[in-house]
Amino acid sequence: MFNKLSNKTLLILFIILLVIVAAFLFYDSKHGERSFRKDLVNIDTAQVTSINIYPKITHHKLVKIFKEGNNWKVDIPNNKTAFVPKQKINEIFRELLGIEPISVAALSKNKWKEYQVDDTSGTEIKVFEGGNNTLDLTIGKFAFRRPKTMLSYVRVAGDDNVYQINGMPGFLFNQNADYFRDGRVINDNYSNWTKLSFTYPGDSSFVLEKKNKNWMIGSQMADSAKTVNLLRPLSDLTSQDFADNFDQSLLSKAAYTLTINSSAKGGITVTAFISPKDTLINSSTNPDAYFDAGKNSLLKQIFRGKRDFFKKKK
Repeated sequence: MFNKLSNKTLLILFIILLVIVAAFLFYDSKHGERSFRKDLVNIDTAQVTSINIYPKITHHKLVKIFKEGNNWKVDIPNNKTAFVPKQKINEIFRELLGIEPISVAALSKNKWKEYQVDDTSGTEIKVFEGGNNTLDLTIGKFAFRRPKTMLSYVRVAGDDNVYQINGMPGFLFNQNADYFRDGRVINDNYSNWTKLSFTYPGDSSFVLEKKNKNWMIGSQMADSAKTVNLLRPLSDLTSQDFADNFDQSLLSKAAYTLTINSSAKGGITVTAFISPKDTLINSSTNPDAYFDAGKNSLLKQIFRGKRDFFKKKK
């Protein structure tokens, strides 16, 4: 009798314990649902009119990207603006829409600085749709988790929680204004090219022309391997060394000119303007931008000499 009662009592206790555990798990799951936001970013990219970025790298100085008609522009110093290519805007939206929390890293403000999502150490992004601020997000520090997984920490305005996300969107947004500008100098496939005319002072000008699948300079055949190795990087040439403040009189006379005949894009012209103070590059691919050709050997990459296309004599 005692054993029967004991078994019955144990069964009752087990059932009671099971109910308590189930109730606890149910409460915990509901509590987690309330504290864990699944959607941090909710924007309509078609309605976005401006994006304000406060990068850590610029000490939170505003980088303002805005829509003007069908084009996007970014504010640059001296009350000027510069064109932002569509692919940069698409990259911004892709990164923002890809932000999804995988866990909550912290629940209170006193952890913000540790994860670099406070007002002084994070990169803040504000998205506007007309007059409505539809996103205010701060991206903080990043970390690596094995195997080869990159993580970042973010916070949304009005929410004390710090969220852990996959990826490193901070690399895109922690940039100055020049990063978002159109840095194209030449953008074409060199296989489309049939002739390159290098115009220099004096008698140093020459023409590199494709004839019967061979590259020729006058009556001499250029070295095919060297020519391809020079033309390939030239066909996809970019720079972030923008020149915005220079003496406009410098543009009155070109020092060097490269004209490319392309079966796909017609004529492509790249011009160099040189003075004792400035060396500038401008191209028909990106006519609104001028580049500082004195940096990163941009001038030498574009304006080659005849000998560059032939094998060196032993």
